[in-house]
Amino acid sequence: MTSIKIRLKNTTCFMIAILAIVTINAQNPLTTEEKLEDFDYFYEAFKLSYPYFGVNKRLHNIDWLSKKATYRQQIAATKNDTTFFKAIHTMFSDLNNGHTDAYPTIIYNYFYDAYQYGASQDSTYNIYVKELEKTSVERSKHWEGINRQLFFPEDSDSNDGVSTETIPTPVTPNVTFEFSDHHTTALLHVKSFSYDYVEQDADTLKFFFNKAQHYKNLIIDIQGNDGGSTEYWLNNMIPHLIDQPISYPITIGFKNSKRLRTFKPGYFKNTMSYDAIKLPNMPDELTDGSYLFRKDIVTIDPASSTTNRYKGKIYLLVDEAVFSSAEALAYFCKATHFAVVAGKKTSGDGVGSDPLIMTLPHSGIVLRFTGEMGLNPDGSANDETKTIPDLKLNASTILERREALYKHIKTNNN
Repeated sequence: MTSIKIRLKNTTCFMIAILAIVTINAQNPLTTEEKLEDFDYFYEAFKLSYPYFGVNKRLHNIDWLSKKATYRQQIAATKNDTTFFKAIHTMFSDLNNGHTDAYPTIIYNYFYDAYQYGASQDSTYNIYVKELEKTSVERSKHWEGINRQLFFPEDSDSNDGVSTETIPTPVTPNVTFEFSDHHTTALLHVKSFSYDYVEQDADTLKFFFNKAQHYKNLIIDIQGNDGGSTEYWLNNMIPHLIDQPISYPITIGFKNSKRLRTFKPGYFKNTMSYDAIKLPNMPDELTDGSYLFRKDIVTIDPASSTTNRYKGKIYLLVDEAVFSSAEALAYFCKATHFAVVAGKKTSGDGVGSDPLIMTLPHSGIVLRFTGEMGLNPDGSANDETKTIPDLKLNASTILERREALYKHIKTNNN
């Protein structure tokens, strides 16, 4: 199983209107009955398939499932589509999971384009395309407009909290690097693992790793990187640093639901029981019989052009923004001891694959949500315990953590 969690950004792709099952248009507000039916559909789907209710309760003291009556009251009290969307947003925000949102609605064309491309490579993505086709471009634009009105009323040029600190030696919009003879260190900073960059950055990364072979230390800085596709680092980074295949385990727990069987049929091949998979720190909710398990081994082969494994010390520099497929790289480094993970604790949720998507029947709002609990090698939930650095750096900013790591390397080089 390859972990590919798409972190999607806006594009300008155009598509013709597609088959819609939604029977109302953007000018006709939903009735109270329709809104309640949409909520019930949302709630029941999450109840049957979502894995992180226990994690949310432990980390944030929110017992989401017990709030059904409260949520229904909030939905019934909404006066229009705007307040309805805000209420729905509050409910999935209460789950405190970065892969649970309405992005497939807000940037619908991007998702549709991405999953159509995915389906051309792998037929299992056809179900994602079909689910998106249960709504329409026009309807998604209606909700996108409401989302903008609610959360970006001034349409400001917000950078969504991404650091604007200057990064030296810009090479591409996504990749920067520098070589420090003083520190005998090569440094690579990758802002995003978006699937848009997988091919675009390939040659730049190959050049960097070629030159980095001559340096005693290598820092791969993914601070601020909230993920995209694991193919980015699986294809473009690790293969240039090895001369033999390297393997790592991926263990997941998931519920035996119809939605999981529809979207993730591969999960149900060679499943394992709790007793077979038993690890020391597995969450209690995995023991109640409602979860099945899989353990897969992912193997990364060296690039055909690589003749020598990198012999120096490798550091992976992370912070609290590292999430999804960027977290998957941190997980890989910890699981294999491929690199020293340095910096701050990550945001987790990097073990697994694409979130599930779900179209609400009346509104046409498309939600996505995580469908599996990825486990760390000790059995703890990756979304709960995250990745703890091997080397913690006490610093406040991206650049300060980088300088702290340079200092550590200089001090320990002797």
